Amino acid sequence: MKQNILVVDDHKENLIALEAILEGDSRNLVMAQSGNEALNLALKHDFALALLDVQMPDMDGFEVAELMRQNKKTRNIPIIFVTAISKEQKYVFRGYECGAVDYLFKPIDQKILEAKVNVFLELDMQRRKLQKAVVQMKRLKDENERLLHALGEALIGANARGQITFCNEAACALINRDRDNLVGQDISALLFNDDTGKQRWQWKDNPVRLACERGEGWKNEHPLYADDGNGLVSLSLRANAITDDDGDFTGVVLVVRQADDENEVRDSRKDHRRHPRKKLFREMVVFDRSTGGNVGRLMNISVDGFKLFARRDIPPGERLHMGMVLPDQIAGVNTISFDAKSIWCENLDAPGEFQVGFQFVDLNGMTRKVIEDLMEKY
Repeated sequence: MKQNILVVDDHKENLIALEAILEGDSRNLVMAQSGNEALNLALKHDFALALLDVQMPDMDGFEVAELMRQNKKTRNIPIIFVTAISKEQKYVFRGYECGAVDYLFKPIDQKILEAKVNVFLELDMQRRKLQKAVVQMKRLKDENERLLHALGEALIGANARGQITFCNEAACALINRDRDNLVGQDISALLFNDDTGKQRWQWKDNPVRLACERGEGWKNEHPLYADDGNGLVSLSLRANAITDDDGDFTGVVLVVRQADDENEVRDSRKDHRRHPRKKLFREMVVFDRSTGGNVGRLMNISVDGFKLFARRDIPPGERLHMGMVLPDQIAGVNTISFDAKSIWCENLDAPGEFQVGFQFVDLNGMTRKVIEDLMEKY
């Protein structure tokens, strides 16, 4: 990506001299011979830096800088004043008051000019990279938010201090609370109560925290209850750790279900039993990452592709950006994202029900490993 540099001087020979010094493959030099021309160009283009002559007729460099600082689009462009006027402090202070970041005095030393320009171009490049990273992070955050809110299962996330940081719509409906009333609450006080409504553990002693800090999953062996405003609701919980890039524990994510009876909770003790694959897949939903919409329920999967039970006709050749929440943390991740293409679609007996076969498109190594581990584990 080329970086634009605005060079302003009323003498054409000075512009030619600066161009000879500054030209380069990664730079786009935009020349102006007056203050008005410079302001018009600054509003039309994005500049990494402006080299501004002080002594110009009609509008001097100080006035141009002051006007640039008053406009939202141009106020953050670094300005280096190029001047032949006296180096007296009053002139230098005037320049800094107008928004200059540096001064160069004529005759210009080529090495000094190049060094100063490189500094500000590097700062601009870092700023662009940071902006791009922020946009990417926001996109991923929005994508994950859509994905989690679209889940049929209730999901609640908490930080390392046990404070709720996230809950999807299904969780709000199950606990009968608004999201704003849940975020920030102590998760132990909300979900970890006995059949009298008394809290069983503080967060520091909560077996969920202790297990997840060790990198283990957790399921409740005894009934736990939450108050939904109309009484106590018996819950079945499954938890996994959230970790940062260094693998350090930063919180937990819980899948929360209403337990029909105590037998369902007792069944959750069978942590080490291999789950029947068909039962597991019925609980796994594939989503469209672009919209957050439900594409269908997983029927089977391999490293080559997968089959879905879908509610719409997905004609062969249609390509989708998809995501899936894993039943447990696998290879350090809780979700996977991938692109897939429909290979065949079969209409079932019931109207609006389809079986669709998908083939993975450019499956990356990390996602392939997760799928292999998923198949091995279940």
